[in-house]
Amino acid sequence: MITDLLGVHYLEVTYFTALFLVALVLYWDYLLLLGILLFVTSVCFFVLKNHTKKLHDVTGQGVVITGCDTGIGNALARRLDSLGFTVYAGCLRETSDLRKQTSKRLHVIQLDVTNDDSVRKALEYVTAHSAKTKCGVCGLVNNAGVNHIGDVEFCTMDMYRRIMEVNVFGMVRVTKAFLSLIRQSKGRIVNVTSVQGRLPMPSHSVYGITKFGGENFSDALRLEMIKFGVKVSLIEPGNFGGATGMLNEASLRIMRKDFDTMWEEATEEARSTYGKDYLETQYSNATKISSTSAPSLDPITDAMVDALLNTRPQTRYLIGGSNGLVDHYCILARLRDLLPTCIMDFLIDKVYSSGIPVKGS
Repeated sequence: MITDLLGVHYLEVTYFTALFLVALVLYWDYLLLLGILLFVTSVCFFVLKNHTKKLHDVTGQGVVITGCDTGIGNALARRLDSLGFTVYAGCLRETSDLRKQTSKRLHVIQLDVTNDDSVRKALEYVTAHSAKTKCGVCGLVNNAGVNHIGDVEFCTMDMYRRIMEVNVFGMVRVTKAFLSLIRQSKGRIVNVTSVQGRLPMPSHSVYGITKFGGENFSDALRLEMIKFGVKVSLIEPGNFGGATGMLNEASLRIMRKDFDTMWEEATEEARSTYGKDYLETQYSNATKISSTSAPSLDPITDAMVDALLNTRPQTRYLIGGSNGLVDHYCILARLRDLLPTCIMDFLIDKVYSSGIPVKGS
């Protein structure tokens, strides 16, 4: 039964169903009117917001971006350079493609967000260069991040620590280092999390807790920075995994190694319960994410540019990405605060469940 799957009492489901049906029967005309009113209000708000939108003048201002080797950071660095920013593109490994294909305003700096010394050297370079050119640093984009897939019962503590070190502590480390420059310019901090910062997903606890952590860190920082005129925005991409480079050859090698490690270090009881086919099918499904992903990163970079330049940036940019009509994950994220937990658990299970058979079930 559905109630057995959800782990809730039958009366809970009956109560919410009955309440919805009664409201629909007795107040259908009011509900229709309310729906129309909300639609018209949303359209008016959208038109007014875009009509009154004002953008700051770039004038060579500096923006520091982490994680520019590939993916979103790389695309944003190119985009901001084309707009006239002085871009400090932090790369884990210094690459030449950004230098060759952009203007002299773009600086590629070696930046490992997990290393205090690397962050300190990057800060020294940016501080010295911005002082010499008299162009301040008006923005910091914490984009560097790594993904991970695996059930709680299989993921090792080292995996949790490794992903946390980049996605959370890296964001905190870089923010603390550059915060003084941003505060002095009354600039912007843009932190990249994910739809998973708002929506829990099975087999994504390692990645998901870092994104929930990034959300909380950003909210606290925003509240602290209000008094200084610094604005903090969150970028929450949906299904863009296939366009970010997360499935390149190097990433797939790491993923393969992690899945092998999970099986090798699992207990005998866990192995006999799940079976190795469970992990192998999960790995195979993860490598095919690009089949449903949005093909372009433009919606994300558009949101980032707005967060950096708009005089009234949004606090959160939840960005749907899919090669279909809708991004199911973003829809579920919006519904999470509206629907009872039992219903959300059922929907997430139906939308996200890989359908992988468990040997011991």
